[in-house]
Amino acid sequence: RMLVFGGDAGSPDAQTWALSLGATPSWSLVVPSGTPPLARYGHSAVRDPLRERMIVFGGAAAARFDDVWSLSLPGPPVWSRLQPSGTPPAARENHCAIYDPVRDRMIVFGGSAGEGLDDVWALDLAGYPTWSRIVAAGAGPGTRTRHAAVYDPVRDRMLVFGGQGVDRSTGDLWALSLSGTPTWTQVLAETPGSGPEPRSGHTLTYDPARDRRWLVGGFGPVGNDVWTLALAGG
Repeated sequence: RMLVFGGDAGSPDAQTWALSLGATPSWSLVVPSGTPPLARYGHSAVRDPLRERMIVFGGAAAARFDDVWSLSLPGPPVWSRLQPSGTPPAARENHCAIYDPVRDRMIVFGGSAGEGLDDVWALDLAGYPTWSRIVAAGAGPGTRTRHAAVYDPVRDRMLVFGGQGVDRSTGDLWALSLSGTPTWTQVLAETPGSGPEPRSGHTLTYDPARDRRWLVGGFGPVGNDVWTLALAGG
């Protein structure tokens, strides 16, 4: 199934929905026990496969958040707030996050705290959750909001595409290596006419069977287009 939490449907929302992915997909409202996060939009979420839970970070409503929440997935779902140690990232919205399975952590990049951000953070999930900042080598993509990211398991890196830069939407692709010294590298520059147009608010997913990345929609010249990028062989 696919899980969806919160968002903005005219006002911030705090509902959780599940879309079953069987032969006949269907939507159902999930009503967890426990105290839920406040309604919000612009947050991020990853699946923690080792503990079978969804981790939600940040977002905004009347104010921006820097809180971390866990939704257990086996059995009756339960919301619980996590209290990580370490210095947390600034409260933010419209950032991106991935789960790093090699190091059992969530990686957060960019977003907005009133102004665009270009920082990278790790939330270690093993044992007691702990925040730490990642200072990456390389020039990097700069400040980004409303961008999207996926984990590339073959090359152990985070891929970031598009988003709102300092003064415009972007259409470039960046990689952050996660082994050794984390390093930013530009994979593809903007390619007008031969690739996706610059955009923000889109989605990315990784197709492991074909080693490629899917891009869907967003705010841009064409709002409902779909692109794939083959990652093997350059």
